[in-house]
Amino acid sequence: MIRRYIPSDLEEAAEAFCAAFSSAPWKEKWTVELAAARISELTSAPQSVGYVLVDEDVVKGILVGRALTYLFGTEFVVDELFVAPDVQHKGGGTELLKYAEKDLAKEGVIAMALLTTRGYPSHKFCLKNGFAENKDVVFMFRPLDKN
Repeated sequence: MIRRYIPSDLEEAAEAFCAAFSSAPWKEKWTVELAAARISELTSAPQSVGYVLVDEDVVKGILVGRALTYLFGTEFVVDELFVAPDVQHKGGGTELLKYAEKDLAKEGVIAMALLTTRGYPSHKFCLKNGFAENKDVVFMFRPLDKN
């Protein structure tokens, strides 16, 4: 089942987050507390919209982002999308996207955008689900000085 994210989903969503990102290819060592802080931050802005994948009454995935004004209309910028490993490759991630697309379109959102890492399973997943690469966009990063 897919539905809108509600604050009481936080703990289960954080557990699913840890499970998803501790597996390959990420192998990141998130704690439930850090994951909960990240999800809480991502869902707290007035423009934030989130959706959850619920399997057997447990949150197993989340799609969260922000509906932001752009030149030609409102775009939904995906900040996080994941599905716990025990339910991956069963269509849940695609279901999350499709549900969000329909729900957001009803609210006047005209496009969805996201960043992912080339060559990762998430990259293939996004291509499979209708996203296209924009060769003109460059993701840039700069660590801040510790002074």
